[in-house]
Amino acid sequence: MIDSNGYPTEETLQKIEAFDILKDDPITFTEYICENWVNGYPPSWNKETGCLQLSTGGWSGCESIIQSLKKTMFWSIYWYKSKRGGHYWFEVKRIKGFPECQT
Repeated sequence: MIDSNGYPTEETLQKIEAFDILKDDPITFTEYICENWVNGYPPSWNKETGCLQLSTGGWSGCESIIQSLKKTMFWSIYWYKSKRGGHYWFEVKRIKGFPECQT
């Protein structure tokens, strides 16, 4: 959920931080992240390849989501690379065999 100023609510950040790789579906979780990513650059999510690109655009609300993601196993397992300026790539897969992200 997003508040009236466009920031993720504390509830949203807590839900992100509560991601459990053993219980939660990474695809559904990725969709949740995309739904709550506002005021940065729109997320790029390719379900076929599993490539997710998030760019914060310097927006502090998006930076809050990134900080919450960094506390999870999602980050540890699916993070692919980062670039200066708030750009992040992830390879989100349920099963092996998807091609790598093309950047």
